[in-house]
Amino acid sequence: MPCVLRFAAVLALLILPAVSTHHAQYTLYHRLYHPSEPQGHFEQRGTVTISHDNSVSFHPAPSFEDDISSFSHDMKQVKNKDLLLYQVALEREGDKKEEHWDVSSVKACHLAGSTSEQIYFHAVDVHGPKPYAINYFVTPIPHDGACPRSRSKKAKLPSLESFAKVNTTVFLKGSHVPPLPHLTSPPPITPDGQPVAPVSEKTFLQKYWMYIAAFLLAIRALLSILFSAAA
Repeated sequence: MPCVLRFAAVLALLILPAVSTHHAQYTLYHRLYHPSEPQGHFEQRGTVTISHDNSVSFHPAPSFEDDISSFSHDMKQVKNKDLLLYQVALEREGDKKEEHWDVSSVKACHLAGSTSEQIYFHAVDVHGPKPYAINYFVTPIPHDGACPRSRSKKAKLPSLESFAKVNTTVFLKGSHVPPLPHLTSPPPITPDGQPVAPVSEKTFLQKYWMYIAAFLLAIRALLSILFSAAA
């Protein structure tokens, strides 16, 4: 009996770490993108870990700060900076082709003034999630979404160094089925395929002529009795 208990205890210790450490990891990538410039490849941005209890954590890549420094240098070389985008991509599971990844973008000009970023993972089911899409946001940004303007043309571009220390929050969102539309019954049709004309509403006399006739007959009978009594 003690041997059986000892074996059960050892088995429990072996199983417990496997259960407690069960998690899924997804890799995010990033790059600068300009529609009129040569398209660069994505670089690793970090790893998102989803635990068995749906808690989410983000771990930036070791090269993140170097990438931001490189992006800051590249931004200075771009003429039309309003079209420059900062893209974050979710790698498809088992798919290394960048053109198949889901991508979310923000204007690169907002990175220097941003203090936080939000990454939304969209999954069909949050229980055992497998994210299929992402949304990426940075804050704060102007209400109109326009790039900040400098008063002087000789003013230097703000550095992206502060963005290397940005506060990152990752959210896991499940899909929601919208309410079904309320469908009414189709109108009846005739054998010829024409809609049946609605029955016209009866007039007051058509509805109550019997009561009116009975009332008049009763009045006439009452008058006849009164005239007979008077005579």
